[in-house]
Amino acid sequence: MPPQPTASTPAELLAPPRRRRWLWWVGGVLLVLAALVAVALWQLDPWLRRTLEKQVAEKSHGRYQLHIGSLRTNLRRRGITLRNIQLRPVAGRAADSLPAPWLVLDVGRLHVGGIGLGAVLRHEVVPVDSLAIQTVRARVLNTPDDLDKGGPLHQQLPKRLAGIRLAHLLVDDVRVSSGPARHPTTQLRQGKLRATDILLSREGAADGRRIGYAAALEMRAAGFEALVPGHALSLGAGRFSSANRVLTLDSLRVAPRAEGRVLGAAQVALWLPQLSLNGLHTELLGRRQLRADTLRFAQPKLTFTLPTKAPPPLHEVLAPYLRHVQLGHLRVVGGWLRLRNLDLAPTVQAIDIDGDNVQVDTAGYRDAARVLYAQAWNVRTGPAEASVDAPYYRLRYQSLQLASKPGSVRLADVLLKPTMPLHTLAQRKGHQVSHITLRVPQVQATGFNFGVLTRGKGLRLQSIAFNSPRFDIRGNAKYRVNPRLSVITPEQVGQLPFRVDIRRLRVTNCNMYFRFMGKQATSVGTVQINRMNGTATNLSNDPQRMTAAHPAVLHATGYLQNRCYVQATGWLPLRGNGQHRIVGTFGPAPFRILNSITEPTRFVRFKSGQVQGIRFEAAFDKQGATGTMRARYSDLKLEFLSRKGGGENRKTLLTRAKTSLVNGIVIRDENPRKGELQPGKMDSRRNPHYSVFALWQQGLISGTLNSIGLPGKMAKSISEE
Repeated sequence: MPPQPTASTPAELLAPPRRRRWLWWVGGVLLVLAALVAVALWQLDPWLRRTLEKQVAEKSHGRYQLHIGSLRTNLRRRGITLRNIQLRPVAGRAADSLPAPWLVLDVGRLHVGGIGLGAVLRHEVVPVDSLAIQTVRARVLNTPDDLDKGGPLHQQLPKRLAGIRLAHLLVDDVRVSSGPARHPTTQLRQGKLRATDILLSREGAADGRRIGYAAALEMRAAGFEALVPGHALSLGAGRFSSANRVLTLDSLRVAPRAEGRVLGAAQVALWLPQLSLNGLHTELLGRRQLRADTLRFAQPKLTFTLPTKAPPPLHEVLAPYLRHVQLGHLRVVGGWLRLRNLDLAPTVQAIDIDGDNVQVDTAGYRDAARVLYAQAWNVRTGPAEASVDAPYYRLRYQSLQLASKPGSVRLADVLLKPTMPLHTLAQRKGHQVSHITLRVPQVQATGFNFGVLTRGKGLRLQSIAFNSPRFDIRGNAKYRVNPRLSVITPEQVGQLPFRVDIRRLRVTNCNMYFRFMGKQATSVGTVQINRMNGTATNLSNDPQRMTAAHPAVLHATGYLQNRCYVQATGWLPLRGNGQHRIVGTFGPAPFRILNSITEPTRFVRFKSGQVQGIRFEAAFDKQGATGTMRARYSDLKLEFLSRKGGGENRKTLLTRAKTSLVNGIVIRDENPRKGELQPGKMDSRRNPHYSVFALWQQGLISGTLNSIGLPGKMAKSISEE
């Protein structure tokens, strides 16, 4: 039996020695395990690197080769860091049936931190604290055909993973290009991406509050360039923040180029210093919906060449990308616009546009209460100009104000001016022309139905007013008559390819100055109408509004040669065969106020004569002018002038004899004579190559000449010259 302890012998010294041997065994096992773990950890990084490189080759069927410069794991921090990552296409593909490689990629550093290893073992959503990717260089060789065949990104995760939840993502210093290395078709010089709370799972994909699986996303780009068919695009800088709901583009330029251009397609030349989209609902972008508070364009400069074929509506153009666009406000500040491939070819400066509640979709397009998808537009511009009957006339205005609600337009300082002198204009056209210069200080329209106009259903407005317009009109009868039929006739309005419905037109303080060179004239004749005020109602070619019983009614007053008061009223059905009638009066005036036109064009001078009053009633149609003129005058004497010679007074023996004969036998020196008023007959044949204004003039001339005693046939012949 074992010895008993004594007071001088400790009990532990008396224990059996074999009981302490297991400690050595445990220590040895732990030491061996530590050595194995050390060896495993020492070999973990190379093993992981080889495994990743091998999997890329297998998954790509030999199309790609991955090379990792270094790989370091940190189990204490549950992280892994990769450096100098290179992804290269292999020269020979594994199989001819496989798509060609399309990407060359270099990554300077990739770091993953805070990996939830326990969640991996439990097949749960794996939490990851951070993923940082820095210094990315990518070149796209071609467009992959099978990029989206794998389905959503979360479905491409290994089946043993329920998902990944990444707290922070940073992709910094990104450069991307595509196409040839020396002449890339697309390139991004500098890019950066930040994202927070990325839930890469089925639940994350279904969460409508996320954008691309992320709760918040921020992107920055600088130096973006792209070549597309017919155009080159460049962007100085761009910023997007889902948290702030803001998208900003700076220094956007679009320029046409010959390569890839389609004949007849639209062309765009755009310089846009800044575009900002505020109040953006980023969660809707994944559903192809764009909703924002304000879209603002700052100082855009746009030259747009219209396509030869009318493009489809905007919502149809956007449909493949955005099914629905909703903007609270659309703003254009300080814009500049030029349109080409259009007869008017307008250029507009200093454009400010405010659009409210813009809805770009099928419903917004069909909504009759909207104009160009918006509930209301307010437009203000500075100077603008356009071609009219190009290249012969230019139309300019100094400023414009437009409001779709209540439908008002105001133009200031309107000028229509020929681009060349009368002689050159007539030579270029090869026939007689009216050389017209028009100045209008102000044009104002109210009740303008922009919805009808923009839907191509015609021109409809309540009233339009022209304040203080001035016409300067020149003509020369020495050129041949225009071989084409005149379009300035009442019946032509009824044949317009669109509806016109102007309830009231008003002209105030109009002045018209005519200068005309006759066929045999050696100098220019002049006549003027001053201080003219006029109104026109029911100017319409709508069959339901324009009838013989309810024609357009025109009423005007003014002064002939700034001395003789004139008033006239006309009834013009703007449909049918052009039949219409006019009644009017001329007030007291001396006959000699007409000498400025009769002397150089007819070689006749009114030596004396005083008009007490003239009243006329005339009817006009496609055949000519007929009617009656009742002129009251006294002491009428004419003088015939010589076309050549005759000295200062242009009188010869022949003209003196003719003057005596006509005044003594033909001319009625006063009317009424012997108490009886002799009416004049208005009769003149219409030349369809002249405008309706020429026909009115012919009727007045024939009636006047017949009133003073010339035989009807002679008066008619002279009026038609």
